[in-house]
Amino acid sequence: MILAVDIGNTNVTCGVYDGKKWVHTLRLPSTLDFWNQFFTLKEFGITESAISSVVPDLTQVYIESIQNLFQIDVHIITYQNSGVKLLVDTPKDVGVDRICNVAAAEILVGTPAIVGDIGSATNYDVVDEKGAFIGGAIAPGIEVAAHNLIQKAALLKETAFAVPELVVGKSTESNLQSGIMLGAIDVVDGMFTRIMGEMNWDDCNKIVTGGFGGLISPHLKTEHNYLPNLTLDGIRIIYENN
Repeated sequence: MILAVDIGNTNVTCGVYDGKKWVHTLRLPSTLDFWNQFFTLKEFGITESAISSVVPDLTQVYIESIQNLFQIDVHIITYQNSGVKLLVDTPKDVGVDRICNVAAAEILVGTPAIVGDIGSATNYDVVDEKGAFIGGAIAPGIEVAAHNLIQKAALLKETAFAVPELVVGKSTESNLQSGIMLGAIDVVDGMFTRIMGEMNWDDCNKIVTGGFGGLISPHLKTEHNYLPNLTLDGIRIIYENN
């Protein structure tokens, strides 16, 4: 089995792949307090592992943890060994998670494609007809954008990220829900439309993924594929190609 690890700024997502499907996923905070949960992966017969990381300080920690737990080597994905063409000004600055998204989009859905990765940040990854990453956009994530509002209304923290039925809220809580969630939904729809217009694409494959993707996906007007494990699939695909 393959253990894929996606180390992000807020969360670390681990996935166990048995050769046909993801049999287990585990979401951890991007801190050093992860071992007790990570140790639960010991029950799986993991023989291979690959990491995508945008947090260098955590990369070595996870390498050593995997080596100690499973006695296996770890493949670290980089922009140089990914096999993905990066047609941008500075390829080394492209987040490895975005590179993995591109690799998975080409294989799982096809090109051209736009990936909306809605997590700590909201990334829009644009893939041309030949499967190359040609750029995109980065915006604050939903939680980041709402942070100051939530701090000022701490009691609403648990409910602020629910999608309301009505745009016009009648309470502070429903006002926050409308502004945060419906606003975010419209932004994602708008960015898909704007990118397609700039690329002169009448149609393309559109993908939604990321930690908030499942919450946003059902409410989008844009026709799309919701692929929650897209980044993990990219890690797996790049690793298998190597």
